[in-house]
Amino acid sequence: MSTTIRPRRIYLASSWRNPDQPAVLAALRAAGHEVYDFRNPAPGQKGFSWRDCGPQAALDHAKTIPSYLDAVRSERAAEGFGFDKAALEWCDTCVLALPCGRSAHLELGYACGQGKDTYVLLHEDKFEPELMYLLNTDICTDVQQIIDLMADRQPYDIARWFEDSGGSFKQPMAHSIRLLREVVELCIATGADEPMVLDAVSAELQKAYERGDFSSASGIGQAQVEEEWADSAILLKVFEHLAKINGHQVMRDKLDILWERKWAPDYGGALH
Repeated sequence: MSTTIRPRRIYLASSWRNPDQPAVLAALRAAGHEVYDFRNPAPGQKGFSWRDCGPQAALDHAKTIPSYLDAVRSERAAEGFGFDKAALEWCDTCVLALPCGRSAHLELGYACGQGKDTYVLLHEDKFEPELMYLLNTDICTDVQQIIDLMADRQPYDIARWFEDSGGSFKQPMAHSIRLLREVVELCIATGADEPMVLDAVSAELQKAYERGDFSSASGIGQAQVEEEWADSAILLKVFEHLAKINGHQVMRDKLDILWERKWAPDYGGALH
């Protein structure tokens, strides 16, 4: 089946000194996307300025090291950082509108490192070549190019795919069982036969019995869940490294397929 392309959640990284930022913002919103505006991060909340971080920063805009250190440790800086960081976590796409400075480039780099779609919007009048822009999804010369590219692909947003597909986290146990099934398939894909898989599962079950892990019907606590999750996540990262898998790219390609499938949640909210 063909799935409607979801609108993006976009972090627009730019500069207060960029006169084109409002027009880029308006164009992205007019195309139906949600866009975070650092100049107006929340209703009634003005954008961050060093001038708001104390009397010395108001005088010199935090351009000396002592003034900067005082300013960046202020409550206002923590508040401004909190808005922007939360928006970076929320977004599935980051657009860098040039010209801009260090902060916007750090934001783009963070989004890129998270595997989000990232676009660089060049500015003809204030252009400087940059090799590492090749890290991004694409380099564009006008905002309509970015809009057209986004219209051809679902966002890389695993949480939204899960929620839009009807999933929930009613019972974490259901999700761990679902994960176990995928791990069994991974074992088979790498050449494990049935006795090898059964032996491995049986050995873990025996250890759990000996520890008394099955004595509590409600599980063994959040701390232990986090520890076991960390074990699984670390081993998956090791596998990704040794198998030379580009994790973000492989998951991005797989998510395109998952968006197209019809899912049904089980008793605990896991998707099948």
